[in-house]
Amino acid sequence: MISIEKLHLIAGFSLVISGILVYFTEGGGLNGLEMALSWTIFGAMYISMSDIGEDEMSEEKRKHPSHLIRRLFGYVGAVLSLGLIFFYLNKLFM
Repeated sequence: MISIEKLHLIAGFSLVISGILVYFTEGGGLNGLEMALSWTIFGAMYISMSDIGEDEMSEEKRKHPSHLIRRLFGYVGAVLSLGLIFFYLNKLFM
């Protein structure tokens, strides 16, 4: 099982990379810059959330429904942000 901290790092760096890619796929300019900054800021937020201390949680807290929901959305964020990279790469090279 991947820790929630690692999931946040995957999602965060994927979103930052997507921010860079969207700049080029949108042809640069202000619109491309606006989208690039939005994705990059969002990715930076994920990266900063990667230090939530799951390793220091008790087993009871790790099994609590709220933590399981955070873990589920951590996986969703990581998978979808990786998908976003491939979407922009495909758009850039097609």
